[in-house]
Amino acid sequence: MTDYLPLLVSPVLLILLLMYMKFKFEVVDWKAASTAIILGIVVVILLILSDYAFEYRWHGNLKNMRRTAAYVFVGIAFASEFAKLIVLRYAFVKKELIQDPLDGIVYAFLVGLGFSTVAAVLFFLGIIGTDKVHNLSLFLWIYPLGTLTFSIVLGYFVGMGKTRKNSFIDNSTGLLLATFFHAVFYFCFITSDIRLLVFTLFGFLVIGGALLVRSVNLKP
Repeated sequence: MTDYLPLLVSPVLLILLLMYMKFKFEVVDWKAASTAIILGIVVVILLILSDYAFEYRWHGNLKNMRRTAAYVFVGIAFASEFAKLIVLRYAFVKKELIQDPLDGIVYAFLVGLGFSTVAAVLFFLGIIGTDKVHNLSLFLWIYPLGTLTFSIVLGYFVGMGKTRKNSFIDNSTGLLLATFFHAVFYFCFITSDIRLLVFTLFGFLVIGGALLVRSVNLKP
């Protein structure tokens, strides 16, 4: 039973986020919120297809650092963050639901946690991911928290692109940074480097906190 507990982290964080939104904001667009979660779940298919493509090409044989880096950065991290960006860009920015960085972060949280709810199950079952990951249980516990950081970075720049009318550069910046952070996070568990993981999580806390505070200050 305890093996399944990490799979509950994303749904619990999602419920807490929705409760906070209800408490913090008098009016919450529940239809948009539920759409964000559902679309976050649906676009996991892009991660599955990406993982399958690498599996088909290399048959799970990440025999050198070049293959490992390509798989981690492109197969896992880029595919995940690009999937979320598609949802934010075409389902929320296009419909004027994201007007500033804080809006972008809120919707990125919803999309990201919907995504990680399903992705965590797929990692747990071995449908995606590599068997080189050490301490899968710890990875599954921390993965949703890492997702919040990736969502802050991606959502912040998507929102900035809306306010500055320079969406391509800001969206690209958010995608690349979120991909980099996601890849470093995943790589920590392939190398089983605890010190790197600690420094990475500390960096996530600082960067995520700074962007979150700035987005609140930029809220009209």
